[in-house]
Amino acid sequence: MTAKTKKTLDILAFVVIVLVLITAAYYAGHRRTVKLQQRISDLEVQLAHATIPMKTDTIRDSIPVVKQQIVEIDKTDYKQQAADRQLINELNLKVSQIQSENQQLRETLGKVQLQPVKNDSDILFSYHDHWADFELNMQSKQLDYAVRDSLATYISREYRHRILWGLIKWGTKGYNLHIVNFNPNSRVAYNKTLLIE
Repeated sequence: MTAKTKKTLDILAFVVIVLVLITAAYYAGHRRTVKLQQRISDLEVQLAHATIPMKTDTIRDSIPVVKQQIVEIDKTDYKQQAADRQLINELNLKVSQIQSENQQLRETLGKVQLQPVKNDSDILFSYHDHWADFELNMQSKQLDYAVRDSLATYISREYRHRILWGLIKWGTKGYNLHIVNFNPNSRVAYNKTLLIE
């Protein structure tokens, strides 16, 4: 074998190795892209259907408590998919500043007995308690009302591992949200909480 033939074979082997490395890098990159696209679509579905069931309990015989698991989401996924950019811009915030997002819907339902007012004011009927005020004015055909709610929200960590009857705990399985609603006429109808990590 001559030196020229050996040099040609070395160059050819180098080109083949480079082509194999480029093909392997392309294949690995393509697999990663497919996995990331699948993860994004899974997150889109998860966020679109983020109606995690709420468990309702009662404490102190009449105070409703709602318990719900928190959805944990990566910062980059939140920036790409979940953020309500228009609302965040209106609040003069950046997406990177957001630590968690919570959306709630509360309903206040109930019946009240209106009492006639016995003075010369325009108000004919009224109702007042700790949570609501209603005043009906028939001359102006107006109902004035004010409804108040008092909520306490707690986030608790659920440990992955426990030993010795829970004395030693480590790891995080997830987080739970506890909403205590002190208004007996109001209930939490919808809640979604995202914890951005």
